[in-house]
Amino acid sequence: MGDLEADAEPLLLAPPSPEAATALSRVRARRRRRRRATREHVSRIGAHRTPESAELLEQLWDGGAEDSRRLAGRYRAIVGSTHDPLSLEELPREARAMEELHLSLALRCTRAQARSAIREAHRVATLLPLCFTRLSRGELPAPWFEKLLERTGSLEDDALRRLDVELSRTDLSVSPEIFSRILGHLLAAAVARSEEPEHARPENRRRVVLDPPRPDGTGCLRIIGPIPEILDLSRRLDLAAHAVRDGQRRAFEQGTPLPVDPGGEIEASCLIPTLARTRYNVLMSSALAAGRAAAPPPQVRVNVTVPALTLLGQSDAPGMLDGTVPIPARMARELAGHESTWHRVLTDPSSGRFLPAPAERYRPTAEMRAHLLLRHPSCAVPGCSRPSSSLSETDHLEEYDHTDPTAGGTTDAENLHELCREHHRLKTLGLLDPVRDDLEGTTWWETSALMMARQEDGRDLATAQVVDEMTAAWEQHEHLRQLRAEAAARRRWVREQGLSPGDVVTGPDGEDDWWVGHDGDLNPPCDPPPY
Repeated sequence: MGDLEADAEPLLLAPPSPEAATALSRVRARRRRRRRATREHVSRIGAHRTPESAELLEQLWDGGAEDSRRLAGRYRAIVGSTHDPLSLEELPREARAMEELHLSLALRCTRAQARSAIREAHRVATLLPLCFTRLSRGELPAPWFEKLLERTGSLEDDALRRLDVELSRTDLSVSPEIFSRILGHLLAAAVARSEEPEHARPENRRRVVLDPPRPDGTGCLRIIGPIPEILDLSRRLDLAAHAVRDGQRRAFEQGTPLPVDPGGEIEASCLIPTLARTRYNVLMSSALAAGRAAAPPPQVRVNVTVPALTLLGQSDAPGMLDGTVPIPARMARELAGHESTWHRVLTDPSSGRFLPAPAERYRPTAEMRAHLLLRHPSCAVPGCSRPSSSLSETDHLEEYDHTDPTAGGTTDAENLHELCREHHRLKTLGLLDPVRDDLEGTTWWETSALMMARQEDGRDLATAQVVDEMTAAWEQHEHLRQLRAEAAARRRWVREQGLSPGDVVTGPDGEDDWWVGHDGDLNPPCDPPPY
């Protein structure tokens, strides 16, 4: 007998019973539903609901394919406009920095993100050409491709090429979960067949990473390293936290000082914090061992700008930590309340621009430095996010003439800005040329003979909100003052006329049936109360 096809109907020698016919119908229906995910199948699913649903599902399918082609086009554009960092021919440092700056302006991202985009695009084009082709045709969904890049970031080049060949044969009509499993299996096999690169080994990945700040005023510091060391640190932290909680319980029972009570919060609340909070308190109270090397003192103070009305509790305008991190009003008030010295900062009420402080308040160098850190919380070059509070350099926009100071740029706040070391060096080499516009509070940067990039000064973003709140409060005050003045004038007229409560008179604009109230004021027409 020959082989039967998978979808062939069974050979029946007699009519089926009603029960068998029902079962056979269900089997046939299941077989009809066993379709791979295609545009036509998805459209038929929508057509069972409404014709509009079918059309919308087709648009979503086509949009996903267009997203893949658009992502592939982005990679091609980056590859065509930048030097391959994976090639043996190394680009000079200055040329590489300018290339990253130009790409950051085109992508409207930071320079670090542009550098990462260059490396990723060339890695895709060089090491994943087959998957890249399927992405360009719209076959490989963009989220799947991005997941592929995320999971193969530490894979060596030869292993990635082998993985590319294996994935090029993979059926892409499977579900996302199946694709993820296939990718995981192929990735594990590729890792097993290849030698792990030196930089990807756990012992060489030890580091501490500060994540970007969150809008709710919290942050995250991640510790990354070999799992045995991380587990050991976690256990030691747990043991210390349990010991501290036991000590806090004994302290409450015996009336002795509480261990690890930052700010006296536990004593004030008479509540022992959770184990997770105790871990945090223990970690924040720990002394950092530097051996014989003494940690240097901070070069500059950390600025926390808080609107005056926020300090007084009359506004919820947020504060700003170090010029870049917004913090809630409550947290800003708490930080200010723990400081013995406050520094006044003046801002333009119409724009929020920081104004130079009066010269007599500080020594000139300290005053300029403090003002520049407010005006430039990060490097003044567009696309650079390096914070000015650490390792930045104060630079003259118009170069200072050391041989004849009267002929060059002056050392004042209008002619100074903060640059990171890399961009300071590029400006010194003449690859970057800034032009200052003090009226607009911006700097134009000439990055090539054909393009200039605009960078605005840092501004106090809470100023606009505070100004609006103050304006609304003043308008309300003026309105109430006007109402009080009109009421006073009416009461004075009532006294002059010798009227009594309940008397009906002609109103201010000649209307009839106004009446005198118990407070001596005139009231608009309505039934007066019995007096």
